[in-house]
Amino acid sequence: MKVSIIGSGYVGSVTAACFAELGHEVICIDIDEERVRQLNDGYPPVWE
Repeated sequence: MKVSIIGSGYVGSVTAACFAELGHEVICIDIDEERVRQLNDGYPPVWE
């Protein structure tokens, strides 16, 4: 299944990772270009 996530902050990035782990194709959309760049480079935007 293809899933689109709008916003890749605390909730969006975790939700996207969970869907991707289940084998779904995930696309994240965010207004913050730096956050998108970090995700594409493999750096998580949030730390717990």
